[in-house]
Amino acid sequence: MKPIQIIGQPGCGKTTLIVDIIKELIKKNIKVGTIKHSAHDHELDKPGKDSYLHRTAGATPVSMITKNMAAIYLPKKKELSPQTLLEKYYTGIDIVLIEGWISGPYDKIEVWRNESGRRPLFYEVKNVKAFVHDGQSDPIDIQSAKKMGITFFKRSDLLKIVDYLI
Repeated sequence: MKPIQIIGQPGCGKTTLIVDIIKELIKKNIKVGTIKHSAHDHELDKPGKDSYLHRTAGATPVSMITKNMAAIYLPKKKELSPQTLLEKYYTGIDIVLIEGWISGPYDKIEVWRNESGRRPLFYEVKNVKAFVHDGQSDPIDIQSAKKMGITFFKRSDLLKIVDYLI
């Protein structure tokens, strides 16, 4: 299993890139899983639904199974992290794309858009190995990233990005 983190500022296209990468990896018969990490606290379940009521009454874990899907709701504890999820549920997967978890230990690909108006994360974040940009990168950023050994891709170079991941 090869975990790869996809990071970037809000609105830079992380999810869109991940979806496109998944489609290409599947075409190549590569088993791919994902984890979406959010630094924000928000409800994952639907308030008022049975599973929500079970959880708020104190049951843990709470599972929901339908004809085509299953979900397990676990309370977030210190020992539950993307790492523990990887170890328990992602065995047999070739590549796991983790959206977010900037502090995570794995190699990272940063997605960046000029319109974000923000400096790229690779200046402060460790393990950024590739930088996917919209074609409008500042020459100073390009020069700095190259000195750091970061590989550059234009967002339109999807197949090159997928080959890089493989």
